[in-house]
Amino acid sequence: MPLFGLRNRNNMVVAGRTILQPLPEKRNSDRHKQYAMELLTQMHRMKMNGRKFFSCGVIPFFCVQFIFASLGQCSDLSMLSLDELLNLSVVSAAKVPGKVMKTPAAITVITGEDLRRNGVRSIPEALRMVPGMHVYQIDANKWAVSARGFSSRFANKMLVMIDGRIVYSTLFSGVFWDVQDLMMEDIDRIEVIRGPGGTLWGANAVNGVINIITKDSADTQGGLVALRAQTGPDGEVSARYGGWLNDRTSYRVYGKFFDRASFENSAGDDANDQWHQGRGGFRMDMNVSATNQLTLQGDIYDGKSGESVRYVTSAKPFLIRASAETPVTGGNVLGRWNRVFSKRSEITLQAYYDHSERDEFFIDETLDTVDVDFQHRLDVVDSLEVLYGLGYRYTRSNTAGVEILPGMYTYALQPRISRNNLFSGFLQSRLRFAGDRGELTLGTKVEHNDYTGFEWQPNGRVLWSINKDHSLWAAVSRSVRTPSRLEHDADINVGSLVEPTQHGLNLFIRLMGNENLNVEKVYSYEAGYRGRMAKPLFVDATLYYNKYKKLITAIPTGSIFPEFSGGGGRLIYPLQVANGRDTETYGMELSCSWTPVDWWRLTGGYTWFQLNSLAVGNSLEGRQGFEEDGNAKHLFSLVSYLDLPHRMEVNTALYVVGALDAAHIGKHSRFDLNFSYRPMDTITIGAGVKNLFDDAHQEFGNTVNSLDGVLVSEIPRIFYAQLKILF
Repeated sequence: MPLFGLRNRNNMVVAGRTILQPLPEKRNSDRHKQYAMELLTQMHRMKMNGRKFFSCGVIPFFCVQFIFASLGQCSDLSMLSLDELLNLSVVSAAKVPGKVMKTPAAITVITGEDLRRNGVRSIPEALRMVPGMHVYQIDANKWAVSARGFSSRFANKMLVMIDGRIVYSTLFSGVFWDVQDLMMEDIDRIEVIRGPGGTLWGANAVNGVINIITKDSADTQGGLVALRAQTGPDGEVSARYGGWLNDRTSYRVYGKFFDRASFENSAGDDANDQWHQGRGGFRMDMNVSATNQLTLQGDIYDGKSGESVRYVTSAKPFLIRASAETPVTGGNVLGRWNRVFSKRSEITLQAYYDHSERDEFFIDETLDTVDVDFQHRLDVVDSLEVLYGLGYRYTRSNTAGVEILPGMYTYALQPRISRNNLFSGFLQSRLRFAGDRGELTLGTKVEHNDYTGFEWQPNGRVLWSINKDHSLWAAVSRSVRTPSRLEHDADINVGSLVEPTQHGLNLFIRLMGNENLNVEKVYSYEAGYRGRMAKPLFVDATLYYNKYKKLITAIPTGSIFPEFSGGGGRLIYPLQVANGRDTETYGMELSCSWTPVDWWRLTGGYTWFQLNSLAVGNSLEGRQGFEEDGNAKHLFSLVSYLDLPHRMEVNTALYVVGALDAAHIGKHSRFDLNFSYRPMDTITIGAGVKNLFDDAHQEFGNTVNSLDGVLVSEIPRIFYAQLKILF
C-alpha cells in the first residue's frame, strides 16, 4: 500500500510497500545552521524542573523537531502511513480479526515500529504512549501500570496476556512486570483496550486488556544480534535465529540477558534495586494444510530483582530499612491449533502451562497454571456472526510465609497451598445492518470460580460508520473482579508508620483475609469517535463513566488493644478484608495523529481522569497499601517520528504527568530522544537518552505503609547506545 501524500518521484514498490528514493540533498545555508545552533544553546541553558509545561516540555520538543527537520526534507526509509495504521488488524476487542476503524472499543495499537523508534526495552515503558494508561516507575525493576485509575504495584483491574497466555498473579491479581520480558524485536504489536473486556476475556478484565502479540516465526528468518549499553552502567545482549524445518514449518529460537545497575533514592543513597535476568525461548509455526495451522512456543527465565524495604518494630529504632534480592525463575509452553472449515466457520483451540517461582522479602510463592481455551466463529448469514467458546483454568499456589520478627512481624497465607478451578463459557453475536454501516454486538460470559461461585459479565456495543473516514461507537458493560488469594487467605502482621504512643508502644496492623468476600462489580458506559479531519490528520476520542460496587478494602473489626509477646509490647489494630465502598470514575481520552509530510509523523495524547470515592467507616483504603486514588488527573504525550536522508531517523517523545496528590508528588515531564542510522541493510546503529532534561525524579508514592514495604527510587536520566546486526 503506497504511503499517502507522496510527491511524484521515482519510487520503488516492494511487496506492496512504497520505498522512498532520496531526493538530492539541499545544503543548509550558514544562516540556517547558525539559527539551529542558537536554539540548541538556548535549550542547553534552560533549567528543566518538569513543572513548567510550556517552557520545559512543548517548546523544547518543537525546537528539537525544527533543528532536525532543517537538516533534510526527505527520507530513504518508510514509516507506516496513516492508511496502514487505520487498517491494522486487531483481535483483542472481538477475539476475531478486525480493523481499528471498525472497532467499537477504546483501542490503541503499539506497533513494532513504535518500539524500535522509541528505544523501548520493557513493556511498561511502551505503555506510556497510550492515552488512558497510568504508568509510573517505582524503582529499577518495578512499575505501577493501570488503565483508568486504581494505580498500584499490583493494580488488580487489568488483564495482561502474551500471545493469549494470561500473566497476572493470582496472589495479588496483579502483574509482576519484572518477569514479563521479551526480545523486543520479536513483538509484532501490543493491543491495548481501555475499558471492560470481561465478556470475552473473563474476570479481572475490568478496566482494560493488554494483549502482547509476537511475530510469526516465518517473519523472523535469519539471524539477529542486538547489543545495548547504557549509563548505570547497564548492559544487554540478545540474539535470535530463525529458519525452516521444511517447506511448511518455520521456527525461531532466542536468548537474552541483561544486567541493570541500581538507582538512587531521594537521599542520594543506593536503592539496592539492581536487576539482572536471562531468558530464552522458541516458537514454531506449521501450516499443516491449507486449512490447519499449528503454533508451539515456550520460554524460560531466571534472575534476581533487588529492592529496598522498610518495616516497623516495637523496639527502638522502630523503623528498619533492609535490602533484598528476589530470586525469580519460571517457564511456560503454549500450543495453538486453528482450523478453517470455510469462510464462514473456523475453530481455535489453545492450551498452555505456566510455572513461576518468587522468593520475595515478605512472602514466597510457587505458582502453576494450566489453561485450556476453545472458541468457534460461525457466520450464520452474511450479516450475522456468532462467536462462542469454553474455557478451563487450574491454578496451584504454594506459599511460604515469612516471620521477620518472631510473633510480631509475620506474613503468611492460610492455607499454605491453594488449588483453584475456573470454568467459563461465552457467547457473542455481531449483527451488521444498514449496508454494513452499522454493527450491533451483544454477548455475555459466565464463569464459575471457587471463591464466589457463578458470575456473569454481559456487554452491548454499537458502531455506526458515518462514512469511510468517520465512525461513532458506544458501549454498556458489566464486569467483575474476583478476590485475590491474598484478600481471601491473608494472615498478616505489619507495622504502621505511626509515632509511638506516650507509653512507648508502636502500632501494628493485623490484617486477616475473608472467605466470604463477593466480587467487585463495575458498570461501564462508553462512547467514542474516530475520524480523519483532513487527509493527514486522524482523531480518536473517548468518553467514559464507570460505577464500581463493593470494592474490596480493609475495615476495622474491633478497638485497638495492647499485646505483649515475642520480647516486647505493641498496640494491635485489627482489620479484615471486606467488600466496602462504592466508587465512580469518569474521564476523557484523546489521541491525534498528524502526518504533515511523508517523512514526519506526530502523535499526541491527552487524558483527563477523575475518581470520586465513598469510603465505608474507617476503611484502610488509600492509606495502607490500597492506594487506589493515587493517580494523575491529567496526562499528556507527544511523540515524533522524523526520517532524514541517508537512512537516518530522529525520534522524540514528551510525557507530562500531573501531580499525584495522595502521594505528595508534583507534576513532572520526561523527554526522550532516540537517533538511529542504518549504514547498510544489515546494520543499525543507535543512540539516545531517556529523561533528557531532568537528572532524576520520583514518579510514584512511597509505599512504606503498603503490604510489600517497597521503597521508591529516583528515576534517573539514562544515556544509551545500541547496535543491531542481521545475518
